[in-house]
Amino acid sequence: MATDLKTEFFKKFVRNNRIVYGLLMFIAMFVRGSGVTKSTFVLVYYVAAGLLMLIIDELLFSNIIKRIEQNKAKIPSFIIKIRTILYALLLSVGSIFSEVPGVLLVSVFFICFYVILQDMLFSDIFNTFSNEIRLLFSMGIATFILFFIHYRHKVDGGWFIIFAFGMGIVLFVVHIVYDAYYSTVKDLDDQYTKLFFKNTDLMAENEKLVEFREKVEKVNSEINYQKINLTKANSDLENTNIESRSLIEVMKYFSASFDVQKNVHIMIENIMNVKKAGAVGFYIDKDVYMNDDPCVDVISVNDVMGTMIKQDILNIYNMIKNRNSTEPVVLCDNYDFKYPFLSGGNICNAVAFPAYENENVYGVMVVSSSKYEFFQNGHSFYESSVMDFTSALISDRLYLKTEEMAKKDGLTKIYNRIYYNQFYPELMDEVLATGEKLTVAMMDIDHFKSVNDTYGHLAGDEVIKMVAGVDAKYAKKYNGKAVRFGGEEFLLILKGIGVDEAYSILDDMHKEIVANVVEFEDLKIQVNVSMGLASYPETCEDIGEVVDKSDQALYYSKEHGRGRITIDGREEE
Repeated sequence: MATDLKTEFFKKFVRNNRIVYGLLMFIAMFVRGSGVTKSTFVLVYYVAAGLLMLIIDELLFSNIIKRIEQNKAKIPSFIIKIRTILYALLLSVGSIFSEVPGVLLVSVFFICFYVILQDMLFSDIFNTFSNEIRLLFSMGIATFILFFIHYRHKVDGGWFIIFAFGMGIVLFVVHIVYDAYYSTVKDLDDQYTKLFFKNTDLMAENEKLVEFREKVEKVNSEINYQKINLTKANSDLENTNIESRSLIEVMKYFSASFDVQKNVHIMIENIMNVKKAGAVGFYIDKDVYMNDDPCVDVISVNDVMGTMIKQDILNIYNMIKNRNSTEPVVLCDNYDFKYPFLSGGNICNAVAFPAYENENVYGVMVVSSSKYEFFQNGHSFYESSVMDFTSALISDRLYLKTEEMAKKDGLTKIYNRIYYNQFYPELMDEVLATGEKLTVAMMDIDHFKSVNDTYGHLAGDEVIKMVAGVDAKYAKKYNGKAVRFGGEEFLLILKGIGVDEAYSILDDMHKEIVANVVEFEDLKIQVNVSMGLASYPETCEDIGEVVDKSDQALYYSKEHGRGRITIDGREEE
């Protein structure tokens, strides 16, 4: 029996016993108070007996309940057995000393029978001989005292047989009750035993079912895991296909375009679209593809992230170049910044991918995102993008060099007469369409034949390169074009600049040329130039005559002292 059930069982007995013993004391007081009996002994004895049994039960059962709740050893069974005999004697002995009214006598008899029933219920082990004999003895003694001894002076002769027969009936009833209770308990015990073994078999079967279920669940888990892996593999394969197709499309664009800066933009735009990055920036150092200045391009989903990359990409490039390694560099890993770059732009992950050619780093691509675990699928797509761009850059550079060689003079590296013949007509059409100004300055090295005759042609080449260099410098400064028009003749073509501003520019050029002494071997050669200036529409109304007018102005400078600047139409000023 479970602990809770045992505790509740004994608590109910305590409550029932209180009621029974209370009724005993009440009946004793009632028969005395109502005058049924005049014996004060009966009143005192049975009230005391009821109190004594109540105290004993309170102490005994409270101890039993406490031991059950604390899982301690139970009270020995002989205490209960002694209790039964003691109560039977205590209840019956009082009738020996005084006549007990019938109602009280019957009540005492049934309380004795109630105590016998309790003893049966408290028995954990049934013995058909010792337990039954003890109970029959206890009930027999109580019956004998209550009826035979109590009424001995009122019964004579054969009437004793009637008392004996009644006592036998009482004992037989006790026997029947005990036997019925014993049989019931035995049947229940047998059923319990059968149920126990059946339950044991069921538990064994249940364990097998649980084990089988665990195996099934394990198989299902493995199947689900395989499904997840297969789904992930399909997703990765699909992403790989998308990435591969995008790289192929970008390469197609690279093969059809020789605009390096445009190619950079297409590449980082493709990365933004495919990978959904937060920002992508690309930096190319100067002189990589005939570019005089570094190239920087950034695309971002918000201005803050784009600004952070623009601000730090040069420092990131210098750090990459100093590392002397072509491996990607993790700048930030899930908000863990490895280097003092890009902080403050809500960047969660950022990686720098070196752009290199023959192990020489020429640039860097920075990819950043505010997403957690953004680079969990690796870096291969980004590295492939940079490598494809590098391959295209090599082709573009070869093409640009070839084109540049066709456009520029081999000695001075400024535009040659052939390229001038191509671009100048287009420039005139553009100026006519926009209404802008077009100014042309033609210059010639003074006494250049004497330089060649005196110092040699190699020295003359150095003089030409120096003048061409100054021409190219000012052309770049004012967004114009420098052209070697003839042997020692040069053009400076300026769009959108009028006569007065152009004259100031030429004056600065003339001063710089004069100040630059050409050193060749042990020689120091002083150089001077003559210049002519013409402008549309300020000095000539026909745009097609601007070059001729500048040539006429140059001729005037040559004829009138050299080393001077002449403006078309203002020769006399």
